[in-house]
Amino acid sequence: MEHLRVSRRELLHGILLGLALAGCGGPDPNVPLILALKQSIPGSLLNEFRRSTTARFQVQFLDERAQLLAHLQQRSQPSTPARWDPLGWLQPRSPLVALSLLGADGLERAITSGWLDPLPEELLGEKWADLDPRWQQAVQREGQVWGVPWRWGVTAIAYRRDRVTEPIRDWADLWRSDLAGKITLPDHPREVIGLTLKKLGRSYNDPLNPEDPELRQELGSLHAQALAYTSSDYLPMLRIADSWVAVGWSQDLYSTQANYPELEVVIPASGSAIWWDMWVRPRALESEDLESLDLGSLFVDWFHFLLDPELAPRWVNLSGIPSVLPVDPAQLSSRLQQREDFQPVTWQRSEIWQPLSPSAAASYLNLWDQMRQGLL
Repeated sequence: MEHLRVSRRELLHGILLGLALAGCGGPDPNVPLILALKQSIPGSLLNEFRRSTTARFQVQFLDERAQLLAHLQQRSQPSTPARWDPLGWLQPRSPLVALSLLGADGLERAITSGWLDPLPEELLGEKWADLDPRWQQAVQREGQVWGVPWRWGVTAIAYRRDRVTEPIRDWADLWRSDLAGKITLPDHPREVIGLTLKKLGRSYNDPLNPEDPELRQELGSLHAQALAYTSSDYLPMLRIADSWVAVGWSQDLYSTQANYPELEVVIPASGSAIWWDMWVRPRALESEDLESLDLGSLFVDWFHFLLDPELAPRWVNLSGIPSVLPVDPAQLSSRLQQREDFQPVTWQRSEIWQPLSPSAAASYLNLWDQMRQGLL
């Protein structure tokens, strides 16, 4: 039998890391975990849920949406054995992730990559039937439900009133000559090509013809208007007036407006694209002992709590984000009542993206590359 040679440095590293893991206050490996974003679940409501359920659970809060998708990917990959780990110090057991928040733009990838398990009807609870059919359809693929929609917003426009003299009301205003070189657009082909389709009086979900001469001309003209394409830096650029106009997400724009009153936030009159967050069920690993955990009651109780119409006004007022449940405007704070994203007409006019086939996605990317290279 070959002996494993271990250096003194490796030995000390293993001992110190093992002691550190043993003494840290990380997630309990014996309790199901719920992954969420920081500030997405108000503490008062989380404590209320703890009192209302007998199911054991713990919550881990992550900083960014991208981390949620990365976590799903990471847990589906086989772990690499430690070079020296006789006592298991380098491989602490992780808790089962029962539920995770996920942005809609990551759903298709998560499903096709096998990172999720579908949600059977018995786990959805009675509140599922009360959801708007548009939400129910948004998470179904071939008859299976892959998530429970929770909250939403829209793509919106923000502009500086101290620089833009004529109000912006719809997508077509982005093509105005006085805004040339002053606009930031999302670094996202479906957002930009979609808003151009809306400008032409079409739908975000219309089949894309990449050779459409009218669409190509409008995209070329919009490219000439753009200062930058960014989905991460558009707020700082707008705050310091490097840009005058930004296309971004309503949650970000309204939060920034609260501290910068010179900003005006507009939801285009012709309608917009809906972004939304949902709760999904990460794929169970073969090594996880599901029978010893009472996951069924956790799922049912959690979804019932999230979709309780009596609690929806509290969720909305505390978060400032629309719920998938309709909320009487009279139950909203005066600040939220004034926002366009809480007006019923915004939901009625806006669209949930339908999934793209691989060939349709390739067409979007090809047209996007041509636009960004100034070839249209």
